[in-house]
Amino acid sequence: MQIWSAITFSTNNDSWSLVFEDDIDLETLTLEVLQSFPNDLWNKPDLIYLGSCGNIPGSKIYEGAYGYRIHQALNPSCTHAYAIRSYVAAKLLRLLSSPRRAVDDEIVLLSKSQKLLVYSIHPPLAIQRSITSSNPSDVNPVKVSWSFQVKAHIDSMLRWWQGAEVLDKLKDSALAKADFEKAVEWREKNEHGIWKNGNRNNSGCVGC
Repeated sequence: MQIWSAITFSTNNDSWSLVFEDDIDLETLTLEVLQSFPNDLWNKPDLIYLGSCGNIPGSKIYEGAYGYRIHQALNPSCTHAYAIRSYVAAKLLRLLSSPRRAVDDEIVLLSKSQKLLVYSIHPPLAIQRSITSSNPSDVNPVKVSWSFQVKAHIDSMLRWWQGAEVLDKLKDSALAKADFEKAVEWREKNEHGIWKNGNRNNSGCVGC
C-alpha cells in the first residue's frame, strides 16, 4: 500500500504507473505490447493486470498485436504485475485504509462490487517465478514454505481444469537475458529508506 502513496504524490492525476513484485518474469516485448493498445482503451479501466495468476478471463475487450488480448477481469486476485492510475492509487488508499484481508483479496471484492473496473491481459505478460530457499522473495518470504507450494500447485490445477491459461514460462523471458551484476548495482544505487531491501519487512507497512 505504501507504493500507492508514492504514486499518488509523484505523478499527475490521470497518469499510469507500472507496479511489479520482485519475484516476476516479464515478456521482453512488454512495453511494445502495452503501447500497441489504443489510447481510448486506457481511458476506461482503473487497473490493468499484466499477470493474471491463471484466473479465468471475462468478456473480451480488445484483441491486438503480438497475440495478446484484453479481458474484463473476473477475479483479479494477484498484484505481482499491474498498471494503475494515480487517482486510483489515492482511491485505494482511502477505501483500504484499514484492510481486513490481503490487498489482492480486497481488490477482488471492490471489482465484484463494481467499485473498480479491472482489465487483465491474456496470455499474461508477467508470471511469478517459483520461490525457493535458493530463490527467495523480499516481498513474500513465506512462499518458500512446503504448505504454500502444495496449495499453489492445487490452485493451479483447479484453474487449469476450469479453463484458465496457466503458464509456467513466457514466450521470450526478459529474466533470461538479465545482467544480474548490473541489477545489484542498480539496487544499491537507487533503493533508499523503506525501499531498501533490508528495511522492507520493518517499515510498518501492512499489505505492501
